[in-house]
Amino acid sequence: MDFKDRLREEIEFKGLLGKEIAAKVGISYSTFLSYIDSRSVLPNVETAVKIAKVLGVSVEYLVTGIRNSNKSTKEEEILIANFRRLSDSNKQNLLKISEIFK
Repeated sequence: MDFKDRLREEIEFKGLLGKEIAAKVGISYSTFLSYIDSRSVLPNVETAVKIAKVLGVSVEYLVTGIRNSNKSTKEEEILIANFRRLSDSNKQNLLKISEIFK
C-alpha cells in the first residue's frame, strides 16, 4: 500500500469527499485528484501536512503506513465512530456491556 492507497482509505473511512478535503486544504480539486488517481502525484510537504490534519492522521502514516503509538488504531477509530452514531440510551447499554470484557 502506498500514499495514494492510504489517502483513499482514510477518505473513505472518514466519509469525506475529495472536494471537501481540497477546499479545506486550499488546493484545486484537480490537484487533489492527482494525489489519488493513477498519476499518484505526491503533494509537497506543506500540502501533505494540511491533508493529514484534515483527515486526523499523521503525515508519517500517509507516507509509511506506520501509526504513532500514541494514536489510536484503526479498530479503535472504527469503534469510536460507531459509538458516536448511537443514541444516548444505546451508548449507556454498550458501556454496561463493555464492563463484562474488562
